[in-house]
Amino acid sequence: MTRRRVALPLLLLLAVAALAIACGGDDEPASSETEHVEMILDWFPNADHASIYTAQEAGHFSDAGLDVKLTVPSDPAAALKQVGTGNAEFAISYEPEVLLARSEGVPVVAVGALVTHPLNSVIVRSDRGISRPRDLEGKTVGATGLPSDKSLLQTVVRADGGDPSKVTIANVGFTLGPAIASGKVDALIGAYWNIEVPEIEDKGVALDVFRLEQNGVPDYDELVVVTSDAVIEKNPRAVRRVLAALREGALTARDDQALAASAVLAANEDLNAELVAAQVEDTVPLLAPEDEPILNVEPTAWVGYAEWMRAEGLLKKPVDARDAVTAEFLPEP
Repeated sequence: MTRRRVALPLLLLLAVAALAIACGGDDEPASSETEHVEMILDWFPNADHASIYTAQEAGHFSDAGLDVKLTVPSDPAAALKQVGTGNAEFAISYEPEVLLARSEGVPVVAVGALVTHPLNSVIVRSDRGISRPRDLEGKTVGATGLPSDKSLLQTVVRADGGDPSKVTIANVGFTLGPAIASGKVDALIGAYWNIEVPEIEDKGVALDVFRLEQNGVPDYDELVVVTSDAVIEKNPRAVRRVLAALREGALTARDDQALAASAVLAANEDLNAELVAAQVEDTVPLLAPEDEPILNVEPTAWVGYAEWMRAEGLLKKPVDARDAVTAEFLPEP
């Protein structure tokens, strides 16, 4: 009887341990285990990344069991391929680029949106006689080199009755601001109204802005959090952890803009402190909106945007937009 009394509790403990292992699975690490993941940014650190760097500075990533390596890409167009091939777990990218990548067989998925409306815009020098998009005919427009920028610019010009073939596009990469400030180009596509405009105007250059969603381009998610099919399948907990931490980062940035600006400046010492403070003030309401859930994505809206991309000839191959985005991992409001 004594041996049975000892054996039964032992067997129960073993059974509970086996059940815990089975429930956790190899793809879902224990909550106490720190996961090391890499997130490739879309650009050098700036106010658009306030929720990311605030999450890091305030400890929201570590609280979620994450050690996140934030990487600035040498080529913004290559980040999705890095995620698709498993060289990084996450990236920050753009809805058009995710749809393009998916149509080309790159297995990436948007799991949340940092900013749910276009920041990308056509920015023009006020001294070049460009009062409306069709005035870009005969002008030179600097671009980042992303495939979608050319199509977006062409749509804006065409929507105003202009001829896109008469607009010259120059790939200037990361040097968008210097290119237009120096007069090398007359306008920009791929620059953000909340970031580049105040930076360039601070140099004494007067600008005008043509917002994409007001000039023929459907509304879309600007900055999205992207992972791969493989990460979703093998480690969905990591996806949930990242999004939960980013939500907390957005809320903290909204409540403490000084902390958010400080976190961005610590990540990029080349930035101007006064400009960053102003940019954070403009950007935080986009990262933590009052009228919709933080990080919200709507797959049905992506289907409509993909249809527009196909109609514009931007998508050369068919793609099911529902494979390119999911709201499954969004944190509870």
